[in-house]
Amino acid sequence: MQPPAPQSAPQTAQEETTTPAPAGSAAELPWPAAGAAEAAALQAAVDNGSQPWLLDPAEVAVSYASAAYGWTDAEAQPGPDGIVEVRRPGGQRLALTVAQPGRTGKSGIWVVTTEHDR
Repeated sequence: MQPPAPQSAPQTAQEETTTPAPAGSAAELPWPAAGAAEAAALQAAVDNGSQPWLLDPAEVAVSYASAAYGWTDAEAQPGPDGIVEVRRPGGQRLALTVAQPGRTGKSGIWVVTTEHDR
C-alpha cells in the first residue's frame, strides 16, 4: 500500500520556489520529515504524546526558521493556501508552505514543504 500524498491547501497563481536551507543547516525540505517513513514515525511519536508542537503549523514554521537560519526570536502567522509567514523583530520575513503528509485535521502532523522567495 502506498502512503498518502501530502495534503496542503490549493496553490494560488503565486510563483513558488524551493530554496535549500543554508549549508550546514539541520533543515532540508521537506522538514522535519524527509519522506513517508519519517513522517509516519513522527506521527506515531505525536500519537504517543511526544512532540506536540508538530500539530501546530505555526510552531513547525518557527522551528524550521530556527533550524535553518538560527532565528530564535521569530513568530509565525498562518495565512491562506497553506502559507505561514515567519517574522523577526528586525523585519526579516520568511514565507513557508506547510502540509500534513499523512493524517489531516487536528491530530495530523505538519511539515514544511517549500520555502518561498524572501
